[in-house]
Amino acid sequence: YTRYGTIVLSIIQGFGIAVGLEKMTGPAGSPVVIAPGWGFRLMTVITLTAGTAFLMWLGEQITERGIGNGISLIIFAGIVARMPAAVVNTVRLMQTGEMGPVTILFIVALMVIVVGCIIYIERAQRRIPVQYPKRVVGRKVYGGQSTHLPLRINTSGVIPPIFASSILMFPLTIAQFMPTTLLDAHPWIEAIIHSLNPGQIAYNVLYVAFIIFFAYFYTAVTFNPVDIADTMKKQGGFIPGIRPGKSTADYIDWVLVRITFIGALYLAAVCVMPTILIQRFNIPFYFGGTALLIVVGVALDTVGQIESHMLVRHYDGFLNRGQIGGRVR
Repeated sequence: YTRYGTIVLSIIQGFGIAVGLEKMTGPAGSPVVIAPGWGFRLMTVITLTAGTAFLMWLGEQITERGIGNGISLIIFAGIVARMPAAVVNTVRLMQTGEMGPVTILFIVALMVIVVGCIIYIERAQRRIPVQYPKRVVGRKVYGGQSTHLPLRINTSGVIPPIFASSILMFPLTIAQFMPTTLLDAHPWIEAIIHSLNPGQIAYNVLYVAFIIFFAYFYTAVTFNPVDIADTMKKQGGFIPGIRPGKSTADYIDWVLVRITFIGALYLAAVCVMPTILIQRFNIPFYFGGTALLIVVGVALDTVGQIESHMLVRHYDGFLNRGQIGGRVR
């Protein structure tokens, strides 16, 4: 169903892109599309849908035969591929005097700080202590160890910003199908559409609200404290000071609600602040928070999976030593 849904969304989005291209004009006022009509729209839909299907298949092949999530790696490659052009444009602006060295240093420092914050929060955990009682089986004693239940601060990952931006882009997509006469007759519609453009105050407020909502929604869908509590109870585990069963589930949910709020605020800050600074300093490239989240998250996940594969094969880990060991333990 996921594949079929992807194809349907590709067809709808491809048709919207085709209609939007037909309405665009060049600097001289001439239309961008020389031969508009249903032929152009059909060709655009088929081309974009076929490309989407190919990328979906390629991502699945990378996931099955390679390391990491294939779709995430493709998105990661697309974002990183734009960085050299952004660096070249920045150097040109500095040479022409349109952007001073102080501004460039500030931008670089800001990006380093944002990346550092992303790495710190993405790896941050709230560890709930869990204990297992000792069991005597025959002449041997099993259990009795203490462990912990790790809860990530950002449990939802990059999903909330993606969902939030998709919902806010929906009215702009609908506006492309509206005739110009309708927009001229109802100026309030055009005012609403303008307020939902990225960078506007209303857009930023709704963006933050949707990010917080989807952070809680996605966490509630993917993480069930009741199942965790039942599994712990069946295995004889318990949280010190908390009764097994419903009390444990309520405690885990209580902790999860609070750390999710911190994670939602972190996502909102990372996604909104770069956009505001881009408009403030007229940065010639877009280093949005969502792109940084994807790049850093995919890099951390891929390195973690490589480390796991190395440990499974009994090789020395290269994260701590800085190199790949070749001697079997």
